[in-house]
Amino acid sequence: MNAAQYTYEAMWSEEDRVFIARVAEFPSLEARGDSRGSSLRALRAVVDSVVKELHESSEEVPQKAGAKKD
Repeated sequence: MNAAQYTYEAMWSEEDRVFIARVAEFPSLEARGDSRGSSLRALRAVVDSVVKELHESSEEVPQKAGAKKD
């Protein structure tokens, strides 16, 4: 599983005056940016790191939302 396969969204926060990106499979993670793209790129980098750490520690890596488990 790599970070690109997860379900992302980025929305403008009027309150914070930035785009905030979130990923469905890791609800505690978010990233902020001046543009939708920059917030999504930042979040994907974080998700890549988290997935790598989970693999290295032999912990379960979340499946893509809606994906069937084998």
